[in-house]
Amino acid sequence: MANQFQETQYQFAAYIRDPEHQPIPDQLESRRMTIYRDLFFNNIDSTLSSAFPVIRQLMNENDWLALVRSFMKNHFCQSPRFVDVSKEFIEYLNQQHDVNETMPFLQELAHYEWVELALSIAEEEWQCSEIDEKTNMLAMSYQGSPLAWLLSFQFPVHQICDDFQPTTPSELPHYLLVYRNKTDDVKFIELNGLSAHLFEQISQGEDVESVIDAIAEAMPQLDYQLIKNGAKELITDWLSKGILLVRQA
Repeated sequence: MANQFQETQYQFAAYIRDPEHQPIPDQLESRRMTIYRDLFFNNIDSTLSSAFPVIRQLMNENDWLALVRSFMKNHFCQSPRFVDVSKEFIEYLNQQHDVNETMPFLQELAHYEWVELALSIAEEEWQCSEIDEKTNMLAMSYQGSPLAWLLSFQFPVHQICDDFQPTTPSELPHYLLVYRNKTDDVKFIELNGLSAHLFEQISQGEDVESVIDAIAEAMPQLDYQLIKNGAKELITDWLSKGILLVRQA
């Protein structure tokens, strides 16, 4: 009996995933299976459409629905949590070279859109660090907020839309600092290579002045005081937004 029940479960799942090629289990009513089939598909479709609104907008109806169906049919999720469906979708897209040929930015755009969802539901807590105006910010030790992620992309994913769909990677990386603020809104800041390097280093506890000295040595064409003032302004802004936190002793 147990083996028969398990076999029915496998047949049920196979039909839900691929109703065009898998039969309805003999023990189950066709009308009910149709309801289950549509319910599962519509839930997955709705979840992915909400998680990846830009990708959904860029694809026509038939191509999008075919992609959702292919995901259900061919990808075996590693996580049992429904909230992880969007992350599993990214894993699936990373393997779909035929889709990436027409939308070469698809993988990176999906990751960028997923980050917004991931940060919005993250449970980590943090508080802005209180800094006195007289504090020497360049002498402090810092750490990044758990809700601030530095990302690097080959394509300008934050600009992609109906009217702008690049076909080749940019010459230089695009750095985005995506974070959740005090009112739980997800925001992003576009950084250049220098500011991204500064954040990456000091958010891991590196000495600020040592990082500035290394930048100045690597780029002697830049005025040292200009680099120092720029770093101070960035740190002040990141602290005010809760992106950067003072490291506790």
